[in-house]
Amino acid sequence: MNKERRKFLKIILIGSGTFIMGKIFSPLFLKFLNNSNSSAKTNSSTFQIVENKKGLSIYDDYGEEIFQIDNGA
Repeated sequence: MNKERRKFLKIILIGSGTFIMGKIFSPLFLKFLNNSNSSAKTNSSTFQIVENKKGLSIYDDYGEEIFQIDNGA
């Protein structure tokens, strides 16, 4: 068998395997990425605490930001 043909078939096989694995595992990676961007909210009678990737924010009853702590990263 010709060496150039073997090299071509190897590249085609590796490329198609990579494509198929990407199609299989991409939903899992998207799930992990979406979970890291989610935010947590805590409601109280007088204020609301919101924690997200950027930091921690505290809001009053009217939705105005009172206090913010940055993540520092």
